[in-house]
Amino acid sequence: MVGVEREALHAVGETSLLEGARPGARPLQGEVQRKAAGGRRRCQLEVRLHGENAKGKAVARRSFRLHAPPFSISPNWGGYVVPSTTPVTDVSGQFTIPTLDCNQTADAGVSTWVGIGGGGASAGDLLQTGVRSDCIGGVQHDDVGWWEEAPELPEVDFTDMSVSAGNVMRATVVQNSDRSWTTRIDDLTTGISGVMTTGQAYGTILDANPTSWLDEEGLTTSVSYGGGYTAEWIVEDYELNGTLVPLADFGTATFTNLTTSVPSWALTDDEQSGIGDNGGLLHAAPSEPSGNGFSITWTG
Repeated sequence: MVGVEREALHAVGETSLLEGARPGARPLQGEVQRKAAGGRRRCQLEVRLHGENAKGKAVARRSFRLHAPPFSISPNWGGYVVPSTTPVTDVSGQFTIPTLDCNQTADAGVSTWVGIGGGGASAGDLLQTGVRSDCIGGVQHDDVGWWEEAPELPEVDFTDMSVSAGNVMRATVVQNSDRSWTTRIDDLTTGISGVMTTGQAYGTILDANPTSWLDEEGLTTSVSYGGGYTAEWIVEDYELNGTLVPLADFGTATFTNLTTSVPSWALTDDEQSGIGDNGGLLHAAPSEPSGNGFSITWTG
């Protein structure tokens, strides 16, 4: 057993990381564990190595267990959820589509998104837009831009918007002057965007010609949104057929250039969320704020 101590972190060797809980999906299923109350941000971290190869020899595989974690734990959301006492009318953020380690997680998925609402019982419904990335049979594909209003509607993909790992994306949810709402996922690498406006339509546009549809994919005449009281920048372990998929190894995802209409807002420790399960494992951990952004790292 090996122990390492650094200021606020005490690591105890063996292999496993966090006390959490699972099932859930979109929207946020609730915090499984709160940050340790008061004082220094101090926690215990166990790291266990386990597994063996076909010849019965031990191989290293990492998992983690956190005791008294310095952030809240959710079964499906990792990132920052900023509350507001007034309705949130605008949120945006920039991220790069992750390159997944599909050797590590052969059949798994992850969604990276920005949204309003859904961050608790009184936060209102969730309106969001982002990118879903999947490992299937050890290969990354299906990097899909999408929008969703939960729980009223399922995720809707922009079927004619091809995005790729490494592309730089900007996601925005905003209320318009006529009280309608627009979600927009901009591929800053290709200049193509997926746009949805409530009460109108959704589809793709070419940023060089934003007044004309590149492809109008569907109507949203029956879609409306009542607003929400949280702003979110999230990496999600999403649901498929009512069950959370295995979380893909996305490495580290970084959100930058964050904006929101929340008055006098700033990212704080109280707004952090990591992804953990009820077997006690931590799957993703957020960083401290860094300038106008933060990162979140896959932990196993």
